[in-house]
Amino acid sequence: MRNLHSLSAKQLLGVSSPESLFSRVSNDAKQEYRALALTWHPDNSSMTEAREVFQHIVALYRAAQQKVLDGTWDEPYEKVEHETPGVKRVFCSELNIVFAIEYLTVRPFELGRMYIGDHSVTFEVENEFQDLFLNGRRRIRNLQFKDESMAVEMAKFLPQIEHVYKTEKFSYLQVRKTPDQLLLADVLRHFSNRIEPIEHIGWILNILLHLSCYLEWSGLTHNDISPDTFFISPLRHSGMLLGGWWYATPVDDDLLALPERSLNFIPPDIIVNRKADLRADLELIKTVGREILGDQIGSSLAFDADLPESIPAWLTLPSSRKAVDNYRTWKHEVLEECFGTARFVEMSLDSRELYKEI
Repeated sequence: MRNLHSLSAKQLLGVSSPESLFSRVSNDAKQEYRALALTWHPDNSSMTEAREVFQHIVALYRAAQQKVLDGTWDEPYEKVEHETPGVKRVFCSELNIVFAIEYLTVRPFELGRMYIGDHSVTFEVENEFQDLFLNGRRRIRNLQFKDESMAVEMAKFLPQIEHVYKTEKFSYLQVRKTPDQLLLADVLRHFSNRIEPIEHIGWILNILLHLSCYLEWSGLTHNDISPDTFFISPLRHSGMLLGGWWYATPVDDDLLALPERSLNFIPPDIIVNRKADLRADLELIKTVGREILGDQIGSSLAFDADLPESIPAWLTLPSSRKAVDNYRTWKHEVLEECFGTARFVEMSLDSRELYKEI
């Protein structure tokens, strides 16, 4: 008999798949639902989360019934009461192997979910996006370098694949990261959507523009540079572009797809022509810069008294067509004019502080 009474409100509210909570057999599922409903009905429980948990249980039970009727039931490797916090186990039938994904937090993205751990990031992509998944895997594996020294230098900023596997419903791609690398979107949330002091924008955009120069050299466009794909190291003032490679395309080739965010910020003619263009990455980098300062569009930056006027001007003007020109202007003109000689500005933040609870 399953011990459903041991489940906490947090565990139940964290269940997104009805298969993880209920059994496939109708009578068993009905008994499980009744036991949970009896425990969590607001009339029976004094817990402050009781109403929310009860409504969630009802929604999951209805979804479970529908999945059985539709024939879309996807039995998980383990039920919720057997799950270990911070570990997701995935059974790959093709290899007859159970993969354990260790994570500190889970973040959704357009194609699925991203499990962020200390030493890896695992992307869980729904199999309906298999063409994009295969494209991302191919682009990462085929990244080119002039020589060994360039490969060693760029390895600090680019993904390296550790595992690729597939289940009936999802495809998984795991890439390496270092414990000090934090998702920029999470860092922004930590700082209430504006990173202070503003000098941090300097090294963050330096890395992204350095990456854009590499992409230009390699003849590749990324097309999804954003706080949700870029990881930063406050400790080393470094960064890694680990996500979004599903949309990477050789320059002038037909675009396979674009994420919704990119559609809002890349030059309109790229969307009309459907051809990969380096300007997309350069405009997306400027958008990241505006987000670091708390204004994605940039309409208020010119009126921000705390900002040197050169920064909002550079962030809102159209990019040059050459990545190296943008990098040179940003690093040797804008930053030097605004902040003088480069210096290390400490950001006291690590993964344990950022992700205090799993």
